[in-house]
Amino acid sequence: MNKKIAIFIAIVAVAIVFIGINILNSRRAEQASGIPRNATPVNWAYPEAQTVISTVSARGSVELRDKVVVFPETQAQILTVHVKVGDEVEAGDVLITYDSAILEVYENQLAEAQLALRTAQLGLEAARIAPTNMEILSAENQIEQARSNISSIEAALAQNELQITQLTENIITARNSFADTQTLFESGVVARVELDNAAEAVRRLEDQLAILLAQRDTTELGLQPAREAERLAVAGLDELLQRNSNPQAVNQLRVQQIAIERAQLSIEQIEKSIEDFVSEEIAGVSGTVINLFVTEGEISVMGRPMLEIADISSENIVIVVHVPEYDAGNISVGQEVEISGRAIGNDVYDGVIERIHPIATQRMSGTNVETVITVEITVDGETRLRAGNTVDADIVTKISEDTLVVPLMSTLSESGGVNYVYLVTDDSTLERRDITLGEFSNMFIEVFGLEETSRVVSNPAMSLHDGMLVRPIQPLNAEASE
Repeated sequence: MNKKIAIFIAIVAVAIVFIGINILNSRRAEQASGIPRNATPVNWAYPEAQTVISTVSARGSVELRDKVVVFPETQAQILTVHVKVGDEVEAGDVLITYDSAILEVYENQLAEAQLALRTAQLGLEAARIAPTNMEILSAENQIEQARSNISSIEAALAQNELQITQLTENIITARNSFADTQTLFESGVVARVELDNAAEAVRRLEDQLAILLAQRDTTELGLQPAREAERLAVAGLDELLQRNSNPQAVNQLRVQQIAIERAQLSIEQIEKSIEDFVSEEIAGVSGTVINLFVTEGEISVMGRPMLEIADISSENIVIVVHVPEYDAGNISVGQEVEISGRAIGNDVYDGVIERIHPIATQRMSGTNVETVITVEITVDGETRLRAGNTVDADIVTKISEDTLVVPLMSTLSESGGVNYVYLVTDDSTLERRDITLGEFSNMFIEVFGLEETSRVVSNPAMSLHDGMLVRPIQPLNAEASE
């Protein structure tokens, strides 16, 4: 036991001697360097020469350069849609077939217009001779018939309006239901199929409404000729009763002549509608159907697009991005662009700015309105890009080679926009140096106003100040430089 105690005392004595030697050496080093042991330690580094690439980032989408929109050549009910989105078509292929029942409507209208013409012609003949009882009775019968036709048409319109009102209310209810379902879908409460069913219910009701509106328009087409027939019949009776007793009877001849001209014009218009009617919509170009805006059973509307056809190959795509207006001054036609995005995985494509739109536009960015410049970018060769893809574009605006950079965290700024760093001098004091900042490069930033031999404090604390005595801690890049 005494031997163990002796060994322990010997070890403690050696440790005390070792600690004393270290303390003595530390005090001698402090006296030799003149830097107190409690001086603030600072990391520092030399500025590095790097190639800094300045970019402007923007997001956009892949669009098709050229596409053909097919508009209806006639207004009629769509019987068959022969294509769907994604189908390839050749010029001359049948796209849509119309229901030819509209021709019956035109034929009826033509018959009514021809009847109106014959009535006006008879009225003109009757205006030249004294009326007979038979002529008067015939004129009265025409008035009754015309008024009966008007009553029938007005009753049909009233019934149609009731149906339209009810269907409009149903559409509002269906749209509200769709909005509620969409909210539940986005919250994960309901499945996609329920959302699709709600959307399909709205579409079906809207299609039914379009048919009712078309039926109303067709019915209304017959109302005006019926009223015109009534007016002409009443005018004809008046002419008969006033013939040879009205000092202005000569004017009645002119009235009938005008009625004849109107009837002839109506006949010409209806005959043109019959002549212009086409039973099919034919593809004028070859390509792929990229959009379909109509369904079977609805009424085509003149001026409203039915479908779109386009060449979807890589040669026909263009990338359209929106650059914030504050970056617009840094971009120009011909600049290189790197294209990336989720749709193309880890691939990165090289592109070039082909066109910059001359007018700025405004777009919604979240809840804010942002002013942007639209830029078109082309990519050469085959790619995995497809129309509709969302992509990110990094536009290379400037390349600075062998320029000095420092860690971004080493720079400080004060009010007024003055930027500065702290340098470690040879006597281990801090020197403030004002600098000018350039472009960013990862975690480094381009600086002007420093030399390659400047020792820059890497991560300055707020407590540092000009002239402060510090204890420099040499970093790895300083060892490599020396």
